[in-house]
Amino acid sequence: MFARVITAQATPDAFDGFIRFAQEQLPATAAQQGFKGCYLLTDRDTGDLVTISLWDTREDVRAVEAHAARLTSEAAESVEVAPAPAKIYQVEIARLV
Repeated sequence: MFARVITAQATPDAFDGFIRFAQEQLPATAAQQGFKGCYLLTDRDTGDLVTISLWDTREDVRAVEAHAARLTSEAAESVEVAPAPAKIYQVEIARLV
């Protein structure tokens, strides 16, 4: 499994808009081949946002990159979020209880 991780910075006013944007885009993202799940992490005190999407294979992540880049650009423009480039990690251990 692979994780696509994006960190971003947002103004306090942008959080709710970004969360709404992410919820609206989730069905299309979840429909992509290899999608396993996602997390949106926030820290309203610092303005930090972290999105983690999980994918079956590295090829699945690469296939979704163009779609994801468009969404990142739209989010940055519409809700004033400054994202960093995505990083891809191999998930060595995953356990949810």
